Order: sequence, then structure tokens, then C-alpha cells
Amino acid sequence: MTQRIFSQSKSTKSLILNRVMTYKDREKIPDDTIKTNVYLRYYFNRVKKNATLNIIPTMYAISRGGKEFAGESYNDVLINDGEMIKSTRRLNISTIPHFKNTMPTLLKYLTPDVYDKTLLDNQLLSPFNSHNQKLYKYKIIEIDDTHAEITFHPKRRNTQLVSGSATVNSETGQILRVKLNGEYDMINFHIDALMGKQGQRSLYPEICDINSTFRFLGNKITCSYHSVFDNLVTLPDTLVDSHDEALMDELRPTPLPENIEEIYIRADSIAKEKALRDTPKKNRWHRILWDLIGDNLVNRIKGNFGSDNQGSFRLSPIINPLYLGYSNSKGITYKFKLNASYAFTPSQEISLNFRAGYSFKQHQFHFITPLTYTFNRKHNGYVQYEIGNGNRITYANIVNHLKNDNPNLQNLDSVNMKYFKDFHMKLVANYDITPKWGGQVGVVFHKRSAVDRGAFHEAGLRARYYSFAPMLKLKYRPYGYKGPIFTVDYERGIHAGLADMEYERFEFDASWLRKFNRLRSLSMRLGGGFYTSQNKSSYFVDYTNFRDETIPVGWNDDWSGEFQLLRSEWYNSSKYYIRGNVTFESPLMALSLIPYVGRLMELERVYMNFIFVDHLHPYIEYGYGFTNRFFSFGVFLATKNLAYDRIGCRFAIELFNDW
Repeated sequence: MTQRIFSQSKSTKSLILNRVMTYKDREKIPDDTIKTNVYLRYYFNRVKKNATLNIIPTMYAISRGGKEFAGESYNDVLINDGEMIKSTRRLNISTIPHFKNTMPTLLKYLTPDVYDKTLLDNQLLSPFNSHNQKLYKYKIIEIDDTHAEITFHPKRRNTQLVSGSATVNSETGQILRVKLNGEYDMINFHIDALMGKQGQRSLYPEICDINSTFRFLGNKITCSYHSVFDNLVTLPDTLVDSHDEALMDELRPTPLPENIEEIYIRADSIAKEKALRDTPKKNRWHRILWDLIGDNLVNRIKGNFGSDNQGSFRLSPIINPLYLGYSNSKGITYKFKLNASYAFTPSQEISLNFRAGYSFKQHQFHFITPLTYTFNRKHNGYVQYEIGNGNRITYANIVNHLKNDNPNLQNLDSVNMKYFKDFHMKLVANYDITPKWGGQVGVVFHKRSAVDRGAFHEAGLRARYYSFAPMLKLKYRPYGYKGPIFTVDYERGIHAGLADMEYERFEFDASWLRKFNRLRSLSMRLGGGFYTSQNKSSYFVDYTNFRDETIPVGWNDDWSGEFQLLRSEWYNSSKYYIRGNVTFESPLMALSLIPYVGRLMELERVYMNFIFVDHLHPYIEYGYGFTNRFFSFGVFLATKNLAYDRIGCRFAIELFNDW
């Protein structure tokens, strides 16, 4: 059949592209949750390896033994808005030791959301969404009267863009089959997806094949996935993570390739030989020293628990250099996280979010542990108990206060006398009456201990100071949860037990994260606070919305809206503050224009932060930052009272954050 090329007919090209890009809205297809049975087959080939493979999350299990690994699973999956929101593994057959998951980040590639702005949950700009059309070049070839092939490639080489082709129904705009090629997060991938036939299922694949290559520091792993959705057999809920090979033989929708059959046979032979050769004692020590200790020291530990996997936990590696970060004020910091949750019902959940870090420059261990019980998810109703030791806080004015209160005492000029550790506990209850109005009530307790307690004891002064305060927060969102939020915080220190600080403090804050097309966003924040009263024992000023972040984290946490170079003493030196922060983020900005370097850039940012406090009128920071698959980096310039103050940087390792 003669093919007719439409590339020279702009009207025809625009018509077909418009039908594809408006298919979902034009056909009025809802994006409701889909429940489906998914068969998955995978194959890994460890082409090259070295010792660094051990520190890569989920790679420890295939860092030794044979070079080839294979497996199959049968899963109940819930898909919503192009994302697997829940997956329960009913069957699991694998030659990977202990049935470990390897490279689970690839699973999201099995359900590319081709009609959305991004293919993979805020990653990879889809060529079939009108907002991204100007980023791609298209060529259309007519196959027959009702089918056409669209080939596309990006105008600029960048990790957020893909190339490939799609077979479409030229009359309706429905994508029948799509092939995508790209490179993201150190994975070079090719996706070949046969889409569902009609209705909501036409938005997602029916059969999806992935071939990918992973390279890192001399390691090279190739892998392939074959998935089949909408299998007819639904396994009972009582069957979870079974290793029943006979049952898998019954459910397998397509025959096994010869290479995977050979891997299974070879693995069975090795297992039998090992069982005859090794003694139970040797097996026990091998498992303890290599499997348990080695794996858990350098790799992230995560899993599910409960009869229907309603509980989950995720623990950072105990020893792994990939969790280091750097900032000017705190130097090198090692970070540690533990997240755990248990859902009683869809609306009720208890969760723990433990964060810790050690600053090698300050020789300090910091931690914060919020424990949250959510009792009404619809209204954001929760009770939270938080405990933490905070940062080493500088209260420069306390020496002057002590001199005024104790004029007969001498030798109060020790440099260390202005440094205090801050241990706090907080209990709050939160509830949103409507999407526009919400509130929070609670109490907060602080114990501030002098770092140089000896100097205080020598002068006959207290080395510990306690405060206890009821607090109230009001929240207003004029456009609901997706718009700006305005808050008013009130805190009143009262005399209770050892706590003798009496004070009153107000804070006002307005913030808005405005998201645009093509992964661009504008983050804005404006706020202020002041003390209306303090008794003689209230030497300290401490704010809710203007604090020094104790544990440096990564790109997606606190880089936007925080001061990077402001010295710690300024946070607690003034009875008032006025602050503002503006950050613009985009994937295709400055560095992405540079050949070779630009293709690795995921997101870039420009910053401007300002603060007014006593003796700073104003302090301003200007910054630029970027993140890629390896690390995040930002450089900042600060001015104090409109004169140059200093320049500095911030660095965080971003490797394998999504793995």
C-alpha cells in the first residue's frame, strides 16, 4: 500500500495531532481508579559490576552469584491518574536471592500516562499533550484510511523529553500503540505499549514491554519487563506473596522465553547442589553476616505488614555515602530517615516520620520525630506528637540580659555562653472545617540548655530554661487546597511547673505554590511575626515560621522558601521579623541550553529571599540552583543592609531518591 506523507500539509497534521491531544477530553473519559490483574515477567543481566554495586538501593541482591536473573509475579493493581497507587503481589517466582525487589523504579514505566502533561507522575513531558507540543517536532504518515503513524523527537535534547512513534486512529485520535525512547535517572529505556481497546482502559496499556540499561560507576545492568494487564483470574485476598510455581504455570498468559526457562533450570540445579554441599551452620552464618548485616547496612530497608499490607515502613541505609549533604553553615551532614504507617481504615491512619542528621562541622546529632494519628482524612483531621532536639541555637542577647539582671557578676563574656541546645515537645490537633477554613490547637514545651553549663554554674546562674505555651493556628485558603494559604499563629507562654517564661507572640504567613505547564512552578511566601510581651525570665525569642532548618535535606524538601546563608544568630535575635521568599522552577531554563550538560538537567531554580529584623534592613539572598540524576547544587549571594555580605553554596546527593 502506498503511504501518504502529511508532513507538508499543516492543516492535516494539525487536525490529527489535535485529535490525539484532545482524545481524552473529547471522548469524556473519566480518570477513575482501575483495578486490574497484572502478570509481570522480568529479566536482569549483570553485564559489568564492581564493589559500588553494593551501595545502590535494591542492587545488593544481584551483586553476587550468577550474572543472569529472572522472575515472574501476579499482582492486584490499582491505577489512578496514570500511577499505580496500590499493588498487592499474590504470586512471586524469582531467581533473585530471597525474592528481593530489584530496580522497582522501573515499575512506573509500565503505565505511561500518554495523554497527560507528564508520562510518569511529574516526570517526562508527554509529546501527546497540547501544553508540550512546542517542545517536539512531529511527522505524520498515513497507513490507511483510518490509521496513521506519528513519529516525534524533541527540539532540544533534555532528560525530561522523549522520542519515538505512535500508531493512532486518525479519525478519533486514539493511540493504539506507542513506542517511547528516553533516558532518565541513569536509566536508558525503550517502552513499547499496546494500549487498551476502549473507554477508560484505552488510556493505559494492555501489554507493555520495557527494555532498559542502567550504568553507574562502571556497573552495567540490562533488564527487560513484559507485563500483561486485565488477566481474568483474580486470586483470593488470603494469598499474598506466594511462591507456588505450579499455580504460576496455570496463570501465565504467554509462554516463557527459552532464556528464562534456562535461568530457572540453572537456578534449581545450583540450589540443590548448594543444599548438599553447605552445612546448616554455614548457611546460618552466611545469612547473618552477608544477607542480613551487609544488605541492611548499605541498602534501604522497606516492606509491608498486616493482613492486607495496610502497614508499610521505609528505613534509610545505616551506612551509605549517598546520604551525605553539605551546606555552608553545617558543613557535611549525614542524613537518616525512617517512615512508617499503618492504615486502620481508608480514613484513619497512624504514621511516624523520623528524621535525623549528624553535622560533622558542629559535632551535633539532630533529630525530629512527628508521630501522627489521622482520624479524618477528608477534613485533614489529625493529632500529632512531635519530639526533637533542634539546632544549637544562638541567643546573642542573653549575656546582656544576665548582666542587667545580675550587675554584681563578672566574667559573663564567655563566647560559648550564648549557645544553647533546644529540646522540644509539641502536641497539636488539626482539623479543616471546609477546604477554605481550618485550625490547629496545641501546646509546646521547650528545654533550652546552655552548651557551656560550667560557665553558668561558676557564675551561680541557671544553665537550663523551660517554657510551656498553649498555641493556636487559624488557616484560610480562599480557593481551597490548590490555591494560596493564609495563616495566623498565636502562642502564649505561661508559668507551669519549671516553666516560668511568660510571653505572647503573633505570626502571620501567606504562601502559594503556583504550578504551570511543562513542570514550571512559582513558589511565593510572605510573612512576619512579633512579640507583644515578655517577662524577665523570657530571654529567648523563637518563631514558628522563621527558623533555622536543623537537618539539611534535598531538592524536594526545603530548598525553596528557606535562607541558605543567614547566620543562625539572626533567627533568635529580634522581637520582630518580616520575611519574603520567591522561587521559580523550570526544567528547561539556562543550563539546559548547553550541549551535553543540558541533556542531564532535570530542574533549575532561581531564588530571592529577604528578611527584616533588628540591625538587618534588609538582608537579601539571590540564588541559582539545579538538580540532576546525581546531585543538587545551589550557589547563593547575600547582601546585608544593601552591602555585600558573603557567597556560599549548598549541595545534596540526589542519587536513587526514587529507587
